[in-house]
Amino acid sequence: MTTADSDMSVSPRSPRRLLALAGSLAMPGLGQLYLGDPVRGSLFLLAVALAVPGATRLALVAPPRGLWIVTLFGVAAAVGIYVWSAVDAFRRAPRSLVAAPSGVAAPSWRRPGVYVLYAAVGYALVLAPSTAYVRGELLETFVVPTGSMMPTILPGDRILADKRVGRRGGVKVWRGALAVFIYPNDRTSVFIKRVVGLPGDRIELDGPALRVNGQDASSEDGGSNLAAPSTAISAPPGLRLGRERGDRGEYHVLWPVDGGAPSGHSVATPKSSFVVPDGQVFVLGDNRDAAVDSRRFGTVPLADIQALARQVWFSSHPGEGVRWRRIGALLE
Repeated sequence: MTTADSDMSVSPRSPRRLLALAGSLAMPGLGQLYLGDPVRGSLFLLAVALAVPGATRLALVAPPRGLWIVTLFGVAAAVGIYVWSAVDAFRRAPRSLVAAPSGVAAPSWRRPGVYVLYAAVGYALVLAPSTAYVRGELLETFVVPTGSMMPTILPGDRILADKRVGRRGGVKVWRGALAVFIYPNDRTSVFIKRVVGLPGDRIELDGPALRVNGQDASSEDGGSNLAAPSTAISAPPGLRLGRERGDRGEYHVLWPVDGGAPSGHSVATPKSSFVVPDGQVFVLGDNRDAAVDSRRFGTVPLADIQALARQVWFSSHPGEGVRWRRIGALLE
């Protein structure tokens, strides 16, 4: 009895197996194309390309705390399918690839030009657009390098931000939202600040005090009109902890102890009152002592808001290492 078609009949180091494995490692499904099964290869390629966008869309409608978990599952699924493609090509090589008889031309799919074309098309028309779609339309990651948004966002936080803001069927900006936007004074940079005023709102600033449309939005932490903090947060030396109110709840802010701007990184907040122009928002850093925000560069066009921060997916800082407790923290 012949065993020419059995997996055990071909050495694991057979050139056929190694070429099929290398092909699928270079591009999902390329190994299957090499083995003469372009349909199977295309399915692997599409599965890898769709895993992350599909999981990301699901993550954005899942309960808030599930955002990073579902997104991570999508990434893991894409990697798993990619590895499965390579293993599948390696295992199927002895059964699928039969050498052409002498004098018979190799099938059209066994030509280097076809493999190169598959890899080029797979990247340019499938994988790259899939990645661009997720980053441009659904979800993007950002690293926050400064302390201007403390205590909400710490230096070294890696955050997930919802890119559907302002798009049809997407999310809308609200008072209290954490907006990632193009910095007006340098359009190659992006900042993250909290939206405290929407178009048409009257903003009143008097030192650390903030009033929106005639209503007090700020108060000392622990005041009777404020909810208890969800986590223990302490203020650095020279700063005091406060709370402000947005459309979807309250959040912590840091104020200078004397109401000024002793560090020199921000500007003092003299008493002022103005109306936010149409199509613009007024933004402030949660760390009022160290934030460059609308007190310095003015209002921000709604069209320049790129995303709304949702969750911390990883956090680390020199001297502290990985901040395990912050992984998965919601940004509110």
